[in-house]
Amino acid sequence: MGQDTIQAIRDAEQKADQIEQQMAAECATILAQARSLAEKETGEMTASIRADGQQILQRARLQAEESLAQAAVQAESEIQTMRAGAAAKKEEAIRMILSELI
Repeated sequence: MGQDTIQAIRDAEQKADQIEQQMAAECATILAQARSLAEKETGEMTASIRADGQQILQRARLQAEESLAQAAVQAESEIQTMRAGAAAKKEEAIRMILSELI
């Protein structure tokens, strides 16, 4: 009877060791899967953030180009107004000079 008890204890210990090893292997597998999933999701999030950043940058560039084009149109308009004013003043100056001379 003592031998049976000792053998039963040994069998139980051996089974417990096997279960522990199986659990350690499952743990390692689950941990590896979790790491892999985390890396994949991190990569996807990074790519998404980069894409969003590129879109924002592109919109900013377009807005800057539009603002620059509007400023150029406005500047050209002001230049034309100044030229017209200068031409009118030139004519007036010529008349004044001629009236002084005559």
